[in-house]
Amino acid sequence: MNRTEALDLFLKTRSPGVVRSYCDRLKALYEEHKNELSLLFIDSFRQICQQALDRRKERIGYITYSMRRTYLLDRNYNYVVELFDRDWFFDLHPCRFHYNVEWAFSYWAELGQALELQRKPYMNLITQPDVEYYLMGCTDVFHDYIVKLAKHAIPNVLELPEFKTLQRAEKFEIRVGEYKGISELVYQEQPGKKDKLQYRDIQDLVI
Repeated sequence: MNRTEALDLFLKTRSPGVVRSYCDRLKALYEEHKNELSLLFIDSFRQICQQALDRRKERIGYITYSMRRTYLLDRNYNYVVELFDRDWFFDLHPCRFHYNVEWAFSYWAELGQALELQRKPYMNLITQPDVEYYLMGCTDVFHDYIVKLAKHAIPNVLELPEFKTLQRAEKFEIRVGEYKGISELVYQEQPGKKDKLQYRDIQDLVI
């Protein structure tokens, strides 16, 4: 067996079942504890709002929850929570906080350990960087549960006194996504439109 054949067997035949098993475990945890998990999300939201109030920040246009791949490489399971004015990334003085997502990404870390064990019989045909590269490609499946939790928590977030007191711009959004990258809109206020939540179902895992 050469390296190409070994990678094909490992990535297309052996690994998908391992990935699904850890995703199933995360799904079970989420379904059983989503209300408790939402309390932690709501508390992180409360704290970023309070930080903005303490700084008397105005024209607030965006609150974002962002996955940083560099954090994951260091096994740092925190999302960056940022509050911007209406200029978004051009805001020179955003508020920042961290939201711990170990409840979801601990399964991602365990998946990495399981994949590492799976590769050892292949000797040097499959390397540790191969596994790490594949593992980073699986992050979106785990990130989807952060998005799902945010949507579950939003109705309670909107009732927070700290949120209601914020000096928001006419257009205001809450987004969850990748740091400085693509993000998903989970709540929006916009002139001429009713406030709305936007939902989507988590996609089936496809490797």
